[in-house]
Amino acid sequence: MKKHMFIILLVLVMVIGIIPGSAFAADTGSQPESYGEFTDGKKVISDMIEKNGMYAHPRIIMSEEKFEKLKTHIGDDSVTAVLLEKMRKEADRILDTSVCQYEIPDGIRLLETSKRIQRRVAALAMAYNIFGDEKYARRCYAELEAAGNFKDWNPYHFLDTAEMSTGFAIGYDWLYNWMNDEQRAFVRKSLIEKGLTQVMEDFEDKQRSRTYRWYQDFPGDNWKLVCTGSISMAALAVGDEADARDIASDVLTYAYKEAYSFVRRAYSEKDGTYSEGLGYWDYATYYLGLNSSALTSAAGTDYGLADFDGLRKSVDFIRYMSSNTSKSFSFGDDGDSRDTGWAVLLWLGDYFRSYDISAIRLGKIKDDSFNYLDLLWIDEDKTSGSAKDSPTDWGEEGASNASFRNTWDESGIVAALHAGENKYKYHGHYDLGSFYIESNGARFFTDLGNESYELPNRQYSYRIRAEGHNTIVINPSAELDQQEGAECLISRFSGGNEAFAVTDLTAAYEPSGAESVVRGLKMIKDKECVIIQDEISLDAPGEIYWFAHTKGQIEVADDGRSAVITVGSEKLWTGLLSEGGRFTAMNAEALPSSPVVPDQKDNSEYRKLAVHLTNTKEAAISVACIPLKNGETKPAWVPSVKALSGWTAQTAAGDVNGDGKFSIADAVLLQKWLLGVPDTRLADWKAGDLYADSRLDTFDLCFMRRRLVNEQ
Repeated sequence: MKKHMFIILLVLVMVIGIIPGSAFAADTGSQPESYGEFTDGKKVISDMIEKNGMYAHPRIIMSEEKFEKLKTHIGDDSVTAVLLEKMRKEADRILDTSVCQYEIPDGIRLLETSKRIQRRVAALAMAYNIFGDEKYARRCYAELEAAGNFKDWNPYHFLDTAEMSTGFAIGYDWLYNWMNDEQRAFVRKSLIEKGLTQVMEDFEDKQRSRTYRWYQDFPGDNWKLVCTGSISMAALAVGDEADARDIASDVLTYAYKEAYSFVRRAYSEKDGTYSEGLGYWDYATYYLGLNSSALTSAAGTDYGLADFDGLRKSVDFIRYMSSNTSKSFSFGDDGDSRDTGWAVLLWLGDYFRSYDISAIRLGKIKDDSFNYLDLLWIDEDKTSGSAKDSPTDWGEEGASNASFRNTWDESGIVAALHAGENKYKYHGHYDLGSFYIESNGARFFTDLGNESYELPNRQYSYRIRAEGHNTIVINPSAELDQQEGAECLISRFSGGNEAFAVTDLTAAYEPSGAESVVRGLKMIKDKECVIIQDEISLDAPGEIYWFAHTKGQIEVADDGRSAVITVGSEKLWTGLLSEGGRFTAMNAEALPSSPVVPDQKDNSEYRKLAVHLTNTKEAAISVACIPLKNGETKPAWVPSVKALSGWTAQTAAGDVNGDGKFSIADAVLLQKWLLGVPDTRLADWKAGDLYADSRLDTFDLCFMRRRLVNEQ
C-alpha cells in the first residue's frame, strides 16, 4: 500500500511539473443556496462602517490603494497604461462637450442619456483621481448637477433610473473628497429622491405607471441584475449618511435577496447557458460584477452573491458559443456576430481565480474603444494562461447548446448548435435547432440578430420566426412556426475526432404536424467537415423547408446537389449527402404564407441556402459543409450518410476530456481523478488506459508524461 501511494505521489509531482498552474484555478464546487453571512441591509452598512470608518471614500469598487496602483502604470508598456491613456483622451473629449439634456426620443426611454451620463461621470471622476487635474472634477460635477436637476430619472422605465443611479453612486463616491458639503448634499439628495425612493416603490409594488413590473416578475430577466446592482451601489455610496441610512438599508435588503435568487435561476447549473442570449448575458453579468465588487470593496464580502457554479460555467457558455475570433453565435434577441471579449471577463477571472478568462479580454483592449469597466477590474499581475489550452468540444446531455472546433487558432473551423427553450417574453426567438459555422475567420452561416422592440406584431416578424433562422420550417402558415414554450435540449453528445450533438426538436414542431424531428450536428475534425442532419417524420405528407442564412454569396451547382458559399476570399462547399431534394438560393424574406408585418428591419444583406421538400411524410436531410482550399472547386473527400442512431462516440488512447486528441487537458482530468475530484468525463476510465491493462492507473500517467514531454 505504501509503495502504491509513493508511486501516486511521484507521478503527481511529474505531471504537475508539465501542467500550467492556471489549469486548476477554475475548479469550484457547487455552492449551497443560502445567504451566507447576509442577514439584511443594516448588517451590510454596519460591516461597511466597521471596515472603512464613517464617511470614508472612495469605497465603491475603487479605493485610494487601487487608484495609486493604477498610477504606477502611467507611461509604461502595460495594457493598463493603454487603458489609462484611453481614459485621458476620453476625459479630454468630454471637456469639450455640453452636459447631457433630458431626452426621451422614443417616448419611452431616457436610457441612452442615463448610460451616457454614467460613462462620462466614471471617466471624468477616474481621470481626476489618477491624474489629479481639477478640470476633470469640475466637469464631472457639472454633469451630476445637470442630471440632478432633471425632473426625474424616468422611473416609468426603471432601467433608466438604474443606469443613472450607477453614475451618481460613482460620482458621489469617487468625487467625495473633492466636493464641498453643499455639493455632496445635492448629489446625495438627488440619489435618494430620484433613485432609492423610486426603487422602493417598485420593491413595495406601489401604484405607479411602469413599463414592466421587473421586481414582481418571475423568473424575470436581465433587469433583475441591472436594477439590483445599480441601486445597491447607490445605497453603499450614501449608506453611512444620517439622511440615507434607513432607506439604504431597506434597499440593500430587497436588492441582495432578489439578485441572489435570480443568479441561481438565470445561469444554468448544467452548462452555464444564459437563456436570454450572449448580449443580455453581458448586460446582466457586468451589473452582477459591479454589485459583487461594490459589496466586497465596501463591506469586505459579497456575502456569497456570485459564488455559484452556474455563473462560473457561464464563462464557458460565452467562450464556446463564440467563434475563434470571439464573435458570438447569436440566438434570441442578440446582435449578429457580436464581439464577446467583454470587460466583465476581467471580473469573472479574478472572482473565480481563473485568469485565462481575464486573458480573453486583455487581448481585446488595445483594439476596442475606452470602457471604464476595464480599469475597475484589470490586474495584470493576476492574468495568465490562455483559453487555447481548453478542450475544443463543449456540451452534454440535457444542456441547451453545444459547439465544436478542430483548433482554437483563428484558422480553424468552428460550429455550434443551439437548443434550449422557446421563451419569447424573455428575449427568445423561435430558433431551436439553429446552427452556425465559421472557418478561418469567415462566418458562413449566421443569425440575423434582433428586431425592433416597438414593432407591432413583432412576435410574427421574420427575424423572430423559425423561417428567419438556420433551422427547419414544417407546413408553413400564418401561425408560429415553432411552438412557444417548447423545450428541446441536447439528447446525445460526444467529443472526439468525430464530435457531435443531437437534439430532439419534436416538441417545437408538433403543432405543425410533426411526429418526430431530430437534428444532429457533427464535426469530423481531421477532414474539416461539418454535417447537419435532420430525420423528420410527419403525421401526413406535407411541406418541409431547410434554411441556412449567410452574408456571403451563394452559387448553386446546376444539378442543385451542392453549393459554394463565398465570404471574402474564403469558400465553403455544401453538399446534399441524402437522396432527394435540391439546393436553391433565396432572399432572407418571409414565405408567402407568413403574416405581413410592416416596418421590419432590412434583411437585404443576407441570403439563405434552402432545401424545399413537398408531399413528404418521411425525410432525411443530410448536408456536409467543407471549407475549400486555394484553387479547389469541390472537396477531395466527401462523407457518406450515416443514420443519427449510428453516430457513436470516438475516443483516442488517453483522450479523457473528449476532444479527439491526447493533450494536457487529459492529464489535468486524470490528476483530478487521482486526487479524488469527481468529473463526469472520467466515468469511462478505460478511455485513459495507455498501458493497456484495462484500467486507469499510475502507469498510464507515466506513459502520459513521456508522451507530453516528447510532443512539446
